[in-house]
Amino acid sequence: MTNNSLNRALGPLAVIAFGLTNEIAAGLFFVSTQIQQSSPGVGNLVPLLMIVGGIITFLTVVVYRFFFGAGLVGAGGEYVIISRSLSPGIAFVVTFLAWFGFTGALGTLAYSAPKFLSTAFLSLGATGLGNFLASNVGILIVGVVILWVFWAVHVFGVKLAGTLTTIAMFLVFAVALVMIFTGFSTNHAAFDAAMAQRTHLSVASVLAASPVKHVSVSTAFATALPTLFFGYLGLSTATQTGGEAKNPTKSLAKGVLITVTVVGVLYTLFAWAVYHAVPWQVISGLAAMKQTSYTTSSGLLQFVMPSWLASLINLCVALIVAKTFLPIFLAQSRWVYAWGDDGLIPRMFSKTHARYKTPVLALTLSALFGTASLIESIKLGFVFGVNIRVLSVMLVFFFMGLGLITFPKHAPQLYNVNTSWMRRSRFLQVLLGVVLMLVSIWFSVSITMSSASSPLYLQPAFQSAIVVLIAIVIYRLYLAKIRSHGTSSESFLLARERFTRPPSADEDGIAAD
Repeated sequence: MTNNSLNRALGPLAVIAFGLTNEIAAGLFFVSTQIQQSSPGVGNLVPLLMIVGGIITFLTVVVYRFFFGAGLVGAGGEYVIISRSLSPGIAFVVTFLAWFGFTGALGTLAYSAPKFLSTAFLSLGATGLGNFLASNVGILIVGVVILWVFWAVHVFGVKLAGTLTTIAMFLVFAVALVMIFTGFSTNHAAFDAAMAQRTHLSVASVLAASPVKHVSVSTAFATALPTLFFGYLGLSTATQTGGEAKNPTKSLAKGVLITVTVVGVLYTLFAWAVYHAVPWQVISGLAAMKQTSYTTSSGLLQFVMPSWLASLINLCVALIVAKTFLPIFLAQSRWVYAWGDDGLIPRMFSKTHARYKTPVLALTLSALFGTASLIESIKLGFVFGVNIRVLSVMLVFFFMGLGLITFPKHAPQLYNVNTSWMRRSRFLQVLLGVVLMLVSIWFSVSITMSSASSPLYLQPAFQSAIVVLIAIVIYRLYLAKIRSHGTSSESFLLARERFTRPPSADEDGIAAD
């Protein structure tokens, strides 16, 4: 018998910190301004889109809390929910795809973190080091180092990772509040003058370089909103702490609600402040002029800050982007752990370190694929990681919505003991499930269409189809393994029972190695 127990060492604050620090990073400081390049015409509608994204995310919070009320908490988060409410096969396939999407996010972070460091060192006057960090070689070297340093942090225990994540959360608050204050205290005229003085670029030339001059509402909601929703996807990381939270049902229910409320308010205020100070045409114009070091939120607002504060903020933002590896490594590795614990993949993936109680093999797998994703991101830029992650999570949300509809029939014993307030309204459950499915379809179609001009092998939809096929093959191997343990009917009855009760229940391990 292998040791596969996790360490329940995370308090409520750490649960919130894991969700919040995954949400507030690249989505806030990077994607909120880079969206002017990937969705030309979104213009000054970014703050409004942040509000809409927050509302959509709040709907998922209601869904999470409903399933938590049935005891569906544990390592694996959405995998546990979908496997018990709908189907273990579907749960494995869609979370396997989401795992792949998070791999893309790891590559995106490893790609973008050196760029923020570059901006920080350039603002300090270290031009040589700043230019090196912005080069492909610098991005590769620094990105790989960051990836594996955070791998080591997770190997040494979730308590250490939780402590660092909590500290990072307060750093996020401090930096965001400073930038919000700076943005609201600056108008367009003051920003234009400061930018011209610092860059020696005339405002007229930058505006003239902008590829678009007018705001497009259709572009904003059809293509920009799904991409900006990348910033809200970190909420699911809070659900991944279910195997290590001290009081998971209560901690997770409160954690996801507090997280989405804080993040929604902060995202909206931050985007509003940035676009209050910066004309959106300046961002797209600087990008067209290849001045991408200035197109992050910190790179833009540094023009109106004292030099010492700009340098400090740029350095802090670089640290904030890098710290996102903490929650993402947890999310990725706990999916792998949960699959191994349920026997869908070899149980060695759920084996934990004898001393630190961490899934070392699952973490290593995440780091290896994250390194490969970094190399791909150097070729494709940040949008690759954003698109593939949004698309994969949309499929998870789709089947969570479907799980709301099938839950009473698939696992009546779990449904009947549900303590959620929504348990009293079957109509509301079905309605919310349908809404979540429709939003998922909308975002998935948008992501697919926006990448249709790319080569087929680089399109998120094509890559997702390949990953889904791989997941189906792995799951069919699992079914074959079940059949090898006895008569088909007896084995499938045992498997059915396994996936219709909470993950904390004692299990016989029918598919044990």
